[in-house]
Amino acid sequence: MRNVKSLVIGVGALALVSTGAKAAPAVEAMLTTPPGITLQELTGANPRYEAAEHKEGEKAEAKPLPFFANGGPRRGGRGITFADAHGKSLYTYDKDTEKGKSACYDTCITNWPAAVAPAGAKAFGEWTIITRTDGIKQWAYKGKPLYSFIKDTAVGEKKGDGVANNVWHNAKFETNAMEFPFGLGIDESDHANGYVLVDSRRMTMYTFDGNAQRNKLACATSTCPDHWVPVAAGQLANPKGAFTLVVRDDGFKQWAFKGKPLYTYGGDASPGDANGDGIDKKYQVALLARHYVPKQASIRPDPARGPIVATADGMTLYRRDTSYHQPDGHGLPGSTPGSPAVGRAMGTEACKDDCLIAWKPFVPAPDAQPSGFWDIVARADGTRQWAYKGFALYTYTGDKKPGDKTGNDIYDILVTENLKHNVYEHGPVNNTDSATMFWSYVEP
Repeated sequence: MRNVKSLVIGVGALALVSTGAKAAPAVEAMLTTPPGITLQELTGANPRYEAAEHKEGEKAEAKPLPFFANGGPRRGGRGITFADAHGKSLYTYDKDTEKGKSACYDTCITNWPAAVAPAGAKAFGEWTIITRTDGIKQWAYKGKPLYSFIKDTAVGEKKGDGVANNVWHNAKFETNAMEFPFGLGIDESDHANGYVLVDSRRMTMYTFDGNAQRNKLACATSTCPDHWVPVAAGQLANPKGAFTLVVRDDGFKQWAFKGKPLYTYGGDASPGDANGDGIDKKYQVALLARHYVPKQASIRPDPARGPIVATADGMTLYRRDTSYHQPDGHGLPGSTPGSPAVGRAMGTEACKDDCLIAWKPFVPAPDAQPSGFWDIVARADGTRQWAYKGFALYTYTGDKKPGDKTGNDIYDILVTENLKHNVYEHGPVNNTDSATMFWSYVEP
């Protein structure tokens, strides 16, 4: 299994990071969340869509999120919110006008508890820690202190958004104020586990560590599946923000970002793919920010399945989910990943007693903190267990080596008396006559 290295473009210098489990030491790069801050799917929201504004009595229809409208990534729109370690949505307060200071005290802080930074947490990038006058260490994002809301009682609620004459606002990941040439933007890539620069087709772009003018590509025709294609700029294009232009020896005008020429990879078939990562050390994914992955875990490329969540030593991690007899295509690349709400509802009760003989809970380190899509849940005996996007995680004793996925698509089907009656006497089976749970590997 190869190590996957990505070029992370954050605030300040460029830095190399490794998303593979056995990578050599690398410079720590910008994360989307710090310890104690998680990413949660909003209740009733599809992370790839947002609700259209409508008048009372009119039908509301969801519309796709533009992948770089106003600098906002496709899956970082209304569907995903910053939340605290317990999954409660976080907010900013318009009356916090002085950067790094909170104006919320007394009754305000009772109704809007501060997002507390855990002991030992450190500021980085757009994330800072302020010390309140009451002594609490509070997380701030882009200088704005973060708060939860006491009326949010479940994960994914955002009842505080817009209250009190619209001075409270749901806090979400935002890209830095960047200027983009026409056709270029930002999107979220599961393969790269973060936000990447993309071209007009939403295909992942890569930076090249070399001289683009004299870069004679070994294969640069459409007949070669693994070619590197320079990102073309119009003949009348001008530099914009961090984006500059390279005029190649062949007369081709090409975009570059912070001095690094940009390419796409012919082996990427769909938006979000990053199959060129690690193919050639001179080409690296143009990754703006990456999602947190615990030290005990990794995201591993799989030639048949795409990226898979695994332990640090490569053992596949699984979730237990329910099936509603729908063709969701689970077990296939890009399939339905499972509803976080369903995962949270089942919790650790989905596997207990005899189930634990074959399926072992994925236990966090004693000092581990929830962050990003990674939560920590408590089992009935008090032990802690990692959960990813709502689902408790397990390894399978039937897997003997890194990369094995023998636990995938193991079904537990409950056959009821009503089901037997329908099958043998009345033909077609009603879905309510059976209950099905299955095990599936986890995609990022």
